[in-house]
Amino acid sequence: MKKRDVCLDTSRVILGAPAANNRKMQEKIILSTVSAWELGEKFETTRTQKNEALREAKIAKQDGDLSENAPYQAAKEKFRTMGRIQRRLTREMNELIKQGHRIVDPLSWVTDKPAIVVELGTVTEIELSCEKQTVLIAGARDHHFPEEGEVTPIPYNSPLGKALINHQAGDRFAAQINGNLRDIAILRIRRPSRTEIINIFPALNDRT
Repeated sequence: MKKRDVCLDTSRVILGAPAANNRKMQEKIILSTVSAWELGEKFETTRTQKNEALREAKIAKQDGDLSENAPYQAAKEKFRTMGRIQRRLTREMNELIKQGHRIVDPLSWVTDKPAIVVELGTVTEIELSCEKQTVLIAGARDHHFPEEGEVTPIPYNSPLGKALINHQAGDRFAAQINGNLRDIAILRIRRPSRTEIINIFPALNDRT
């Protein structure tokens, strides 16, 4: 049996997440506009680099013995690497198309609407196994660490995101996170500020 942290007030434990926890967000994959841009840009960049490697290999091939032709071997390996990356990105894009997806602008999360429960676009202050964190419930591919600010995005469909969705401030519960039973307390739920969103998604600042 895995050891539990002792900081949880067990008199207020909610066992598991609400029954409707994940059904709401299983209809389509939700992506932020920034993640969609990045996925497309990565695919185009990879395709360009693959084509460049192919041209380099063709040029280097003209220099004679291929077994001792270092530029040819390097270009060939680059071509293979870019091919593998391109296939992976293609699979990801095909999965999005197959499962269905919708694009959400993170700036739409900046609103005066009261935050009652943890949901997509809310900033949630939590205590996770006795450690305080402030997270933004974000899109499916938003799992980077911002260069500025204290708010970290987590995908709504990540283990922690799934555990938090639909809970209210004051809830304390236990959930399986990456194979470990973790104690979680919801300290506060609020809407993000524009500055916080720009800190997390700086690319939005260049396109607005």
